[in-house]
Order: sequence, then structure tokens, then C-alpha cells
Amino acid sequence: MNKRDVRLMQSMMTAIGDATKGGIVLIDVKSTQFVRVDLVLLKLLSEQLQMPGVFVSVDRPHQYITHLLRMHQINPAKLTFVDLIGRFSGDKKQGTSSVGFVDGPFHASSIPETLEQWNVGTDDNVVNIKNCEFAIIENLASLLSYNSYATVESFLRDLVGVLRSNDDAVVILMIDRSRSPLLYETARTLCTREISVEDVLHAAIPATEKSFLSSADLRYAQGEVRG
Repeated sequence: MNKRDVRLMQSMMTAIGDATKGGIVLIDVKSTQFVRVDLVLLKLLSEQLQMPGVFVSVDRPHQYITHLLRMHQINPAKLTFVDLIGRFSGDKKQGTSSVGFVDGPFHASSIPETLEQWNVGTDDNVVNIKNCEFAIIENLASLLSYNSYATVESFLRDLVGVLRSNDDAVVILMIDRSRSPLLYETARTLCTREISVEDVLHAAIPATEKSFLSSADLRYAQGEVRG
């Protein structure tokens, strides 16, 4: 992770507040920055705060995320993955044993019910998420490629309900507001905190230094810099 990522992680820690108190956090992040913010949040919550958590991979297989975690030396041991896309991706990278697969993104409305059944099941091979202290749902809008808006809205409300079965869990929703304004507004009705990644980065820079903000920092904050 570079210095911009470290700055973002520190600023996100402040913006999220005490994650152990739970709640639903909605993050407005440019679509080009989803993976970067995934890594920053996972390092913060799972590695630094040592919180067990669940990552719901919506538009990329969980193997891709675990591969990146290892590349960036972030330990995935405390993570459980719910993979909505892996069975269709053909990705053969080595993943993690703590993963549950659902039937795919085409029937989003049935996914929360599946997770609820996992929570009350007794099969040791089924992922149990009720003891997780945080959950990250990335790029919800990608489900709109496979489902109607009404189905995705229902999925979002039901999934948040399942993930909040632990009242102290913090649930993080990531949406690009500029690309999916309607879905973002729906998510706002559920959230207890709202964060803009661009605003967080700008707020982290002292006022006396803002005039010296580099063009690279500006492009990073706006989601235009990948590295």
C-alpha cells in the first residue's frame, strides 16, 4: 500500500468511527476505486482492529480478492467470503477455505434467505456469518446487470437485515453515486452513516496545504488514479 492508501485508511478509520458499535455505513466511491477501498477497509477492520468479518463479492470472484490480499500482505484469516459470482467466472486462483457460494447473481432476491439458512444450519461445511463483526458489500450496482431494480432493492434490504443479525456488526455498502444515483438513494434510507471517499481524502489535508495538493492527489481522490 502506498502513502495515499495509508492516508485513506487513517481517514476512513476516523470517518467510520467506533466500528465495534455497529451500524450501516454507506460509502460513495468511484467505480475505478472499488478494489483499492476494499483493500484499505479489509486491512483496517480485519488486520488492524482484528475483527472477524464477511466480504460479499458481487462482481468479482473471491479468489481475486484473496490474491490481492496476499500480494499486499494482508492476512485473510479472519475473513469469510460469500461469493455471488465465482461459480461462473472460471477463476482458478487459490482462494480461501472460508467461503460460501450461492447460485449466482441472477436470482438476487433468494440470496439473503440462503445466508439466513446457513446461519441456523448445523453443517460444518456451511459458512456461518452470525459471529462476524463487520460485513462489506462491494459494488451493489453490478447486480442490476442481472436483475430488475425492484429485485436489487429487495435484496439490499433483506441482506442488510441478515448481516445485522449481530446487532453490534457494522455493515458497509459501497456504491458509485454518480453512476447509480437511484440505488444510492435507496441505500441512504438504510444507513446510519454516509461517507464520500473524495471528501474524506480532502478533509485529511490541512487547509494550509490544500493549495499545494498535487494533481495526482486530486485524480486519486476522484478515482482516476489506480496506482
